[in-house]
Amino acid sequence: MNLASIKAWWHGLNIREQRLVLISGVCVSVFFLYSLIWVPLNDNLAKTEKTLANRQALLTWVSENTARYQGLKTSTGGSKSRGSLSSIVNRTAEQQQLTITRLQPQGDSLQVWIDSAPFNQLLVWLEGLANNDGIEVQAIDLTQGDNPGEVRVRRLQFTKL
Repeated sequence: MNLASIKAWWHGLNIREQRLVLISGVCVSVFFLYSLIWVPLNDNLAKTEKTLANRQALLTWVSENTARYQGLKTSTGGSKSRGSLSSIVNRTAEQQQLTITRLQPQGDSLQVWIDSAPFNQLLVWLEGLANNDGIEVQAIDLTQGDNPGEVRVRRLQFTKL
């Protein structure tokens, strides 16, 4: 079809048909603009805003925890506990209300047995020993305790850094 044939076809339509073709053309054009341009741009914008919000939340979390870590690091950095390994372990265990049933020094390390301890409390104690006192867990052997949430420490071997 060339331009002359399109003009001839257009002039061959009556006024009502010409209006119908114009309205249909506008509707189809609006539909294509909406579905091919507006919807993808809008979806992409929403996805980008969500990604930005997630990354800002992550940045906030990292900033807060970095400051917290730096604060803990400076407050405990040079204050590694003094004293023997067994005295530090006994003192901190009492602070966490953990009852040590047996202690056995072995050269530079110390083995500990605990009959029953709440698992979460044990983890807090071990974290405190590592972060505050410079004591590292070399080996640990746990079994399930008699009550839910409790463990039995068959062997826990510490060494001082």
